[in-house]
Amino acid sequence: MKMSFRLLAAPVMAAGLLAVLSGCATNVNTVSRAQPQAATNYISDKRVVTDNTLARTVRINAINQGVVSGNLLKIQAEVENLKNDLRSVRYKFEWIDKDGMAVNGPTEGWRVLQLQGRETVNISTVAVSPRAVDFVLKISEL
Repeated sequence: MKMSFRLLAAPVMAAGLLAVLSGCATNVNTVSRAQPQAATNYISDKRVVTDNTLARTVRINAINQGVVSGNLLKIQAEVENLKNDLRSVRYKFEWIDKDGMAVNGPTEGWRVLQLQGRETVNISTVAVSPRAVDFVLKISEL
């Protein structure tokens, strides 16, 4: 009886390990409208890369700008995971007024973003004050 249990244990454990590993895939499939109806207001941006490893892992594809509540700037950034596995990064938006001075607010701070393999997500924020006319998006590895 012991002999047959041992003979079955290895294949069962191997099958279980294979099932667990195949369930760990984190790639994301997406579906969207073939001819989008949304009119985006993409803005040109300036990028400063100080972490080349992060730049090869996570990319900002585009930045879209709008106005909400009549006078508050809203920024949305499309962030893409360039790798096949789960990535966690942190990011924050900083707001700048017309004189180049920081506009501080209670909601500004680092936020954590988890991206599945090859996933693209949008992160957004609304200015903390109508004085904010510019922004800086900072992103770093955890």
